[in-house]
Amino acid sequence: MQRISGLLRAIAPPVPALLLCLLVARPSTADEPRQTSRKDQKPDAVDRFSVSGRSETYVQLYRRALVPGQNGQVVPTEIAVPVHEYLFANARDVDAPWQKDSIGLEFAAWGRYWPTESRIERAFDGDLQTASLRLEAGPTWARIGRQQVAGGAARYARFDGIMVGARELGFFLEGYGGFTVLPRWNDQPGYHHLGSAEDTLLVYQPAAPARGNYWLTGGRFGYQTSHVSGSLSFHDQEMSGGVDHRNLGLDVGAQPTREASLGASALLDLDSGRFADARFWLDATPHPLFDLGAEVLHAEPALLLSRQSVLSVFSTDGFDELGGTLTAKLLRWLRLDTNGYIESYRGTGPGARGELAARIALGRDYPTLLRVAYSRVIAPKNGYQALRISFSRKLSRCFSSTLEAYGYFYDQPIAGYTTSSVYAGTVSYQALDSLEFLWSASLAQSPYAASDAQTMLRASYHFDTPMRPRQR
Repeated sequence: MQRISGLLRAIAPPVPALLLCLLVARPSTADEPRQTSRKDQKPDAVDRFSVSGRSETYVQLYRRALVPGQNGQVVPTEIAVPVHEYLFANARDVDAPWQKDSIGLEFAAWGRYWPTESRIERAFDGDLQTASLRLEAGPTWARIGRQQVAGGAARYARFDGIMVGARELGFFLEGYGGFTVLPRWNDQPGYHHLGSAEDTLLVYQPAAPARGNYWLTGGRFGYQTSHVSGSLSFHDQEMSGGVDHRNLGLDVGAQPTREASLGASALLDLDSGRFADARFWLDATPHPLFDLGAEVLHAEPALLLSRQSVLSVFSTDGFDELGGTLTAKLLRWLRLDTNGYIESYRGTGPGARGELAARIALGRDYPTLLRVAYSRVIAPKNGYQALRISFSRKLSRCFSSTLEAYGYFYDQPIAGYTTSSVYAGTVSYQALDSLEFLWSASLAQSPYAASDAQTMLRASYHFDTPMRPRQR
């Protein structure tokens, strides 16, 4: 209307122009808003935010010896009954004064109680895993606190600091920096061989690390749509001795049709100038009953270790792998899965691995799933055959159960054992929509444990709190 008034002032006296402007601005009867009755009015959509929480408790019972005795030496054993408690909570889509659904909170922590006597374990222990606040403003966002970065050059890292990002027209940019969260076991005392094998096993108590000597920084830039994605990332992680990790990552992917997708990724270790990981994959569905996959991989596992680790000196030879997968949906209740890969190990010869599995699904209201799989692994120094059977059954609307059995048969004995076995089972009870109880137990036998029995009882509670509508 300002444009119309300005135009009228230019061609007519001010008063007629004002009258003409009011006539033009006045709505006609057809344009006037219709008075709606209460019956026609619809309530505004409820503005909701979500809050969820979960608690998990694990109780273990076992006997342990820190190291085997040398030359028949008797090593004292300990009976351990540790109790671990894990807490998780988060809130999402909380409104802020500047924008709706722009605040998010995330929290995770664990605690441990050690009731039996131990020479090195604390009676009470725990740590904060995640505690972060996320804020959004338009296309930009920031996350502050203890958090993690995953994928790309970082692979996976936890840190205390800040991460910021922005997304617009398919492009995205992320940057982060802070102090590295050190694993709890980095500073645990323990027995170590010092010098020759004849030396006595000593308990080594490491000094407390200087927090400022462990930090990281990095970033990622890329483009993503529903059919094409790609990103270039950088990650630099330092410690008191120098470079811990310094990587450059590349990830690309495309879905040219609904029936096919392909992609590639690479992780370059800048300290050595070699690829720690390079991968190309292709997935296709040539027929509704068949899914195909192909993959080419080059890896040097030693480059994934810290540059300051003693183990990185003893570099594991890299290997190349080529293989594929096939899934056949033969019947509505029967599916076959198979895969096969061949490996080329540098300096040690070829290898191969493969699996053939059948999956049977019966029932609708209370489904039953049965999966039987056979796998074979051929490696330069040793190999094995494996048989796995898993069974799950929904007993009723509230009860579900699973049973699993694993058997491994080695080509060459390991510590005098030629087989290993694992048996496990779970029972869950859905007491409420938001409350679930689960009990599980397992029994294992391997070259490293003549008998290993574990059990766990877990209670999980999930809740959602809607925001009340604002009063007008």
